[in-house]
Amino acid sequence: LIKIPCNRQTYQTMDPEALENSIQIEIEKGNRPFFVSAVAGSSILGTFDDFRAIGKICRKYNLWFHVDATWGGFLLFSSQGKHALFDGTEDYVDSVSFDPSKGLGVPQQCSMLLV
Repeated sequence: LIKIPCNRQTYQTMDPEALENSIQIEIEKGNRPFFVSAVAGSSILGTFDDFRAIGKICRKYNLWFHVDATWGGFLLFSSQGKHALFDGTEDYVDSVSFDPSKGLGVPQQCSMLLV
């Protein structure tokens, strides 16, 4: 597990440059990174990572790219927010987790993993 620094100027989103640097360092150590998880709607600030920038890095290094959209996934159903907030997901993301109980008012715990 490698913690990637956040960019404080973009409301705590993952720093794509720091991600790529961390991947390169691990490869130089002889390790083989295989998975990156980004966030679509963090629990505290509701921030969305830059999926397009992160996705390009994942594609470059052949890494599985997952988006944790358990909190913000319901915004995929919004015609206004979908394109701006989820830019890059259709082109680069391999899997998404989604929790309808958090944003769609489903009364019971309900989660989905979309691959």
